[in-house]
Amino acid sequence: MEFYSLVEAMRRELAVCVRTSSAEDIPWGWVGAAVAELLSENSSGISRAVLLTELEAQWHKLAMGEVMQYETLYSLAPFFNCSIKPPPSTVFGLKIDGTKTIPNTQIWLWRVSGAPEPTDISNAAAKNTNKRRRDADMQMDAFVHQRFYPMIEAREFSGFFDNTRTLFATNLWMADRGGGSGGQPVHTLLPTTSLAFELRLRDNVKQTETANKHTDEALLQRVFGVRFAGGQFVRDGKPEFSADQIWCKIGEVGEIKTKWRDRRLVLYCFIEGVLEHEDPPVTVTIGMWAEDVAVARLFKTGFYIGLLCPIVKSCASESASMEAELGPQTIVFITSPCRSRSAAAGPGMASQFSIAQNESGLLDYRRYAHRVQLCQCRTDMINLTLLARVIAVSNNMPFEENGETQDRYAVRIDDGTAVRDITFWNQLGQQAARMLPGQLVLLVNLDTSDENGDVVLNGSSETGTKVYIISEMASIPTSSALRSCSFLSTLSDTANVYAKVCIVSIHPGATHIRDARDNLSATMLVHTTCHHPVQRKGNPQFSGTLDGPADVYDFVCPACCNNNLPPEDVISIFDIIVCIDDGTLSLMARTTATVAKAILRISPSQMLELPSTSEQQQKLLAPQGKEVVVSLATFCEPFSTDHDVRIDAICDADDVGIFVSR
Repeated sequence: MEFYSLVEAMRRELAVCVRTSSAEDIPWGWVGAAVAELLSENSSGISRAVLLTELEAQWHKLAMGEVMQYETLYSLAPFFNCSIKPPPSTVFGLKIDGTKTIPNTQIWLWRVSGAPEPTDISNAAAKNTNKRRRDADMQMDAFVHQRFYPMIEAREFSGFFDNTRTLFATNLWMADRGGGSGGQPVHTLLPTTSLAFELRLRDNVKQTETANKHTDEALLQRVFGVRFAGGQFVRDGKPEFSADQIWCKIGEVGEIKTKWRDRRLVLYCFIEGVLEHEDPPVTVTIGMWAEDVAVARLFKTGFYIGLLCPIVKSCASESASMEAELGPQTIVFITSPCRSRSAAAGPGMASQFSIAQNESGLLDYRRYAHRVQLCQCRTDMINLTLLARVIAVSNNMPFEENGETQDRYAVRIDDGTAVRDITFWNQLGQQAARMLPGQLVLLVNLDTSDENGDVVLNGSSETGTKVYIISEMASIPTSSALRSCSFLSTLSDTANVYAKVCIVSIHPGATHIRDARDNLSATMLVHTTCHHPVQRKGNPQFSGTLDGPADVYDFVCPACCNNNLPPEDVISIFDIIVCIDDGTLSLMARTTATVAKAILRISPSQMLELPSTSEQQQKLLAPQGKEVVVSLATFCEPFSTDHDVRIDAICDADDVGIFVSR
């Protein structure tokens, strides 16, 4: 496959540019998706050099973005060393080295520095560890927000801030509080409520040996009434605190949005969690509003959080769910998923060459090094990227649940190793309905499930699935450096190739219902959503020319299961067959609607406006003799064993290598 070869080549060249040890350091799925996105954005073509440059820029941007978005900075160095201070959205991991008040005041300060980074703990001999530790040792005072004063002063939290307590914080700003000797600034972090205190569990490989000697089992039991046993938290008596509290495992962190509250638009975010220590487990939705939304940056799926003094909107006494919000007195605690030291070197240490397993037990292929093939698919896989040919596309199979109807389409694909069915939902299903048998597609962010013992692939826009129809990308025929050309005489039954051919003749398709103004039977009426042919309501067998204007008829779309199409949802597209020849073979090929329009250089509506048969016929004769580069796919019609050929993309031979900037 041309596209597979292109991705492999780009991956190797990118590895050289970014100075990785080998191409396998760069995930195949990421390269495939990035190349497909760039090709779809540059429909007039793109050079190999520009494609590689764009990939390199995206790779560096991805690397930096993931550090800022998904990782935590375990140092205050950015406040001292950078001309541009870190953005408020940056997440810091800090340790409290001491607690004090400003002399002659009741204003509390923490002395903070960078917390030990997990990689420093597990691999103290790493090359950059010493530098990271020097950066982490930079210290600074931080004003304590008044929300946390009771923790410092309360007997119940005695000793909590001893032994270098770790906290995670965002929304940090630095200022000069004044009073330095000789007029020197006294850099101090301003008070913030956007922080969470890390709780320590015994024998956690992610902690230092010192931290493991001062763990928080007693506090967990006293404040939240839980303890960690057997890989999860279980109930351990009744909390001593009379205040409301929640201890849950994060299942999902929602997106930040704006909502109306108290007659004004404010930021809103939520997390879905589960109280796994309850029997049965209880689901909880925790809302965050306005300035509290920033705390969501500290949360990750699979982490455990504890909330002291949240606002409980509904409790779980009579149902299996509850709702709560962060309030003006809420204090947040957090702990990451635990791994014991004895298991640290086991198979859970996933690399790009093994499969990462998320906290829900799903196999996450987002960073997997190699191309995944259909024969490797099993249940409970997520973030799959697959390259395959379309075998068949089903009609809509609406699915009704809780009074709501969702569109559902099935697409059968084959990559030479296995055949699998994919279920596409709602808007993505409507996009998938336009796929045609024989087309080469790249499918990004799929997941798998079990259905009666069979592995079924699933895709929806809600989970970030994207569909790239490689065969239809006009940029590849235009870009000679990105593909080679095949001879028509060498076409196989499963071909997705490019060829330089001459248009010999054009013939009407004459296979479906068409507008009354079509004198040549070169168009057909289709549904605007799926581009599948429509049928006359009450007369599904009719396939000829209408007697009058299309808007006086009632139509149905079998593909979408729509039995009442309004006139504006029915349009005409070309239905033609093209005879092409490259000197080795002459054959008849069908076309997509886009290709037919490009060949005839006229829209279907303009064609239908031509009053005479001879004028319409002239439009079919005009392209004869034109030399073009085409994307070809061989396919079988449903319930047929005969192989046909279709042109999925096209460009004039004279336009090859002429790129128009975006």
